[in-house]
Amino acid sequence: MSQFFNPPDGAVKLTPKQANIYLWGWQKNARFRDAVCGRRFGKTFLAKAEMRRAARLAAKWNVSVEDEIWYSAPTFKQAKRVFWKRLKQAIPPSWRAGKPNETECTITLKSGHVIRVVGLDNYDDLRGSGLFFLIIDEWADCKWAAWEEVLRPMLSTCKYIVNGEQRVGGHVLRIGTPKGFNHCYDTFMDGQPGHEPDCRSFSYTSLQGGNIPESEIIVAKRKMDPKTFSQEYEASFESYQGVIYYCYNRVLNASTETVQPNDTLHIGMDFNVTKMSAVVYVRRGDTMHAVDEFVDLFDTPAMIEAIKERYPKHSIGVYPDASGDNRKSVGASYTDISLLKNAGFNVFVNTTNPAVKDRINSTNGMLCNTLGSRRLFVNTDKCPRFAKCLERQIYDDHGQPDKKAGFDHMNDSGTYPIAYLFPIKIKQDPIEINPIPTINRWN
Repeated sequence: MSQFFNPPDGAVKLTPKQANIYLWGWQKNARFRDAVCGRRFGKTFLAKAEMRRAARLAAKWNVSVEDEIWYSAPTFKQAKRVFWKRLKQAIPPSWRAGKPNETECTITLKSGHVIRVVGLDNYDDLRGSGLFFLIIDEWADCKWAAWEEVLRPMLSTCKYIVNGEQRVGGHVLRIGTPKGFNHCYDTFMDGQPGHEPDCRSFSYTSLQGGNIPESEIIVAKRKMDPKTFSQEYEASFESYQGVIYYCYNRVLNASTETVQPNDTLHIGMDFNVTKMSAVVYVRRGDTMHAVDEFVDLFDTPAMIEAIKERYPKHSIGVYPDASGDNRKSVGASYTDISLLKNAGFNVFVNTTNPAVKDRINSTNGMLCNTLGSRRLFVNTDKCPRFAKCLERQIYDDHGQPDKKAGFDHMNDSGTYPIAYLFPIKIKQDPIEINPIPTINRWN
């Protein structure tokens, strides 16, 4: 390795938890690292150390200068404010080929490699080069499309040799504080034991970072609501404000129930061409357990075929979208509900759908009522899409359930049986009111 890459005085010092994340870098089974950490954990100091190491390894392993080293954040303004000054501190003048480019926020090394600070707000403009190493800061706030459409492909072509072994593919470290159950949660779970073989994830609280005294944590506890504190300081994935099914808790509403041979199946169904979905429930006493799901089937005949193939011997009750009695998915004389009845299913549906608010309230009440009782449970291994949709569907700007993010169809399917079997409106018997005796005030 060239002499100019010898670490200068003032090299970044890491706390034990930061060092643990760092030490997993460039391992084959940790190509994709995710660090979910509380505020003030020291993620930026870790990023400085990571960028310095990537600069040294790019020269040592003879990585092509076409494969760059990037620090990224949700916006370019944010990336520059947070890291540009720190990057210039981390990469000393003795490593550089010239002065940093203050406009483009780039540093060219004597080895010819380029280190760049970028924003992911205009991610289409980033296409072109390959990537040897990438840091994504505040990952929960970044656009998933930036990763899927641009950054991930840019990591795919990098080639280099380590100890005589050819390796293909750049590495990434995604860091940040969680924000609900979005893509940050998905990639964090990829790195947990037993999941993806080339992923590794870490979770540390603000206190574990070693940069905030415990007294400051106590002050924050006094001033913040529990959910916000858990998210910001304990790096906990919390349902954020605006989530419709806010009573759903992946742990507390977890189920291990599965379909048994003699079970009657209660199947909620939503009608959408190419996007048909269904959730399968079994009933255990006064509790309901989601135990299977059907996702993105083409139409009602395809759904009927799939259900019959998977459950040929079970008694089946279907709780569909009431509009299916008018909608014709195939032929001119068969409505969706007619198709279900002709298939031999028992169909339970009112003449009109319940009010959206009533359906939501029924479901939230089953997930957890004001007494803390939970009667609706989800087997997340069997119903991963339904669980994700419960966690992520929010209200739009008009106060209606959002239908743009794609979390609505499965939730509609899963809530039709609940609203039918456990309606929020309670029928009351008429109350007999005895007439009040007339009082003669003059007697």
